[in-house]
Amino acid sequence: MFKINRNLNEMKYNGESIKLAVMGAGKMGTSLISQLANIDAMEVKLVIDRTPQKAIEALVKSGVAEDKIIYTDDYNEGYEILEKGYVCVSTNYRLSYKLLQINAVVDCTGNPSFGAVIARKTIQYHKHMISFNVECEATVGPVLHDMAKKAGVVYTGILGDEPGAIIDLCNQAFGMGLDVLVAAKGKNNRLDEYVTPDQIREEAKGKSLNPKMLTSFIDGTNTMLELNSVCNALGFLPDTFGCHGIEANPETAVEKFKLKTEGGILDNYKIVEFSNGMAPGVFIIVTSDKEDVRDLMKFLGFGDGPNYLMYRPYHLTSLEAPITIYNAVVENESTIAPIQGQVADTITIAKRDIKKGETLDGIGSEKVFGKLTSHTKCMNEDLLPIGMITPKTIAAVDIAKDTLIDMSMVEIDERATITRLRRRQNSMKL
Repeated sequence: MFKINRNLNEMKYNGESIKLAVMGAGKMGTSLISQLANIDAMEVKLVIDRTPQKAIEALVKSGVAEDKIIYTDDYNEGYEILEKGYVCVSTNYRLSYKLLQINAVVDCTGNPSFGAVIARKTIQYHKHMISFNVECEATVGPVLHDMAKKAGVVYTGILGDEPGAIIDLCNQAFGMGLDVLVAAKGKNNRLDEYVTPDQIREEAKGKSLNPKMLTSFIDGTNTMLELNSVCNALGFLPDTFGCHGIEANPETAVEKFKLKTEGGILDNYKIVEFSNGMAPGVFIIVTSDKEDVRDLMKFLGFGDGPNYLMYRPYHLTSLEAPITIYNAVVENESTIAPIQGQVADTITIAKRDIKKGETLDGIGSEKVFGKLTSHTKCMNEDLLPIGMITPKTIAAVDIAKDTLIDMSMVEIDERATITRLRRRQNSMKL
């Protein structure tokens, strides 16, 4: 961390900075903009949102004078705005990757189909891509990661989200020579797979969240997508379809996250999981085959072993994102990347009966939710990854409640960037 501060201070002293475009001025985007205002040599120079006033308000809250903020959708005007030291607000997302002054794009939209467009174009324009959009990453992350490597830029998830925080813990364990058995997150909300946006609208308003976003938290889809990202980074799989959802706390986790043959709940190790009772943190279960290591772990208060809990009792979402931004732009390193390929998939299940001709609406809707499984099962059964649903995805047949939806049951938008990327990814050897 001292290295980050030292290098950013040096950049500031030399009149250099990391110039960022932020996509989306919702809860995450707004808090990120404010946080970046406190950090040397990091500047938000462009904010993209469908509602320009939201972007302006986010910048003003961060300390930018309103007379220093200019709206335009025109490239030439945008270029001049940045050259003169002003901050640009726009509805034209193309400015994010086209403007020459921008070093990196940060996607805070949570929209997988739009995220795929932004990520692909950002990489093609040789800019770093920092993504809060786990929905996109879990669906087409491997092909985007491959494109980024070939382009000499970084495609990465963030440290502050649970997947990045889990990988941070795993990296600590690997650096100590420990073996990771379980990679897991606490679930922050109750689980109700059939919840709808209308049912939690007031709750969402109280939390300053879009109702669809809160729905995806409660119905478990977001958790599945986050763990999907971890699977693609580590090569792990869920122990069972959709995970167990093991109730645990820091005192009981080690015993519960053991194999059944050892008195626990699991059939396998090298798995991902979620747990009520561990939120808002993330955790891993580790072990060592070395007697001296086990003796030291016991001495340090980690229990009798042979398994031990490493627990991070927090994840700080956008507040930790600047660390990822620095590492991507300055060190050319990702926080979390799907280096193992598409190991797992979050497939689509009907929340209710869906009639032929209805749109599926996707993540956080009243029609479908997602569950985590292996990529092999997804491909063998031709199942529909929930992140591939776009506004043009239509039921081709009547679909009964609780059906695992496969490709034959829907008409998807073959022209959508996320569809084309997924088709390309499925044909590649990554």
